[in-house]
Amino acid sequence: MAIPEFFTSFTYFCFMKWQGLIWGLILMVGCTSKFDRDFEKVSKYEALIVPTVQWDKLPDSAVASLMTFAKEHPEYKNSSDFVYVCTKLAERQGFGFKAAEYSEFYIEQFKPKGKPLMEMLVVAAHYYEQGGVIDKALKYYQRLAAEFPTEEVGKQAIVMVDMLSLGLTTPEAQMNYILKKAMAGDSANASGSAKAGGSAKAGGSAKESGAARN
Repeated sequence: MAIPEFFTSFTYFCFMKWQGLIWGLILMVGCTSKFDRDFEKVSKYEALIVPTVQWDKLPDSAVASLMTFAKEHPEYKNSSDFVYVCTKLAERQGFGFKAAEYSEFYIEQFKPKGKPLMEMLVVAAHYYEQGGVIDKALKYYQRLAAEFPTEEVGKQAIVMVDMLSLGLTTPEAQMNYILKKAMAGDSANASGSAKAGGSAKAGGSAKESGAARN
């Protein structure tokens, strides 16, 4: 039985060749992992972040790709750096609430310690307060006060916890509270000084009286 001419023709050869190439491409795409495809979108930014952040070269548009990657692949070694950078870029653009959300993700996902933790707690607390999300602002001010009590930001956080717990959320109300605290402190100091002075005078008079009797 003769083989049909089509199967021996150049057209058939080309058809089979292209079909093989197409299947090869399909297999290659199928073998590329999701991680590889996602990483392709951020690899150009990683070179500007690790080992040193090049702020002047990082575009604001990098935030979307970096945050998407970090949320999809938090286990990647540099994902925490990506989120840190996104927080700073959001601040740079004036997007305070986004900065609060990114810093919260950084804190809860990567469990930082020391200075990075302190810095992100300040960002989360401050911008959540500005955004009116008082419960979250309180949460992060409380962590600041508890974990960094000897640092200046920790001491300020204690005052913020007091004010927010009292419902003082406007700048005016907070300023009045601080002024009253300062005035109360001055009065207490003045009273203490007066008492100390009175005691000293009384002691001196008693000594003089004793010397006169002698």
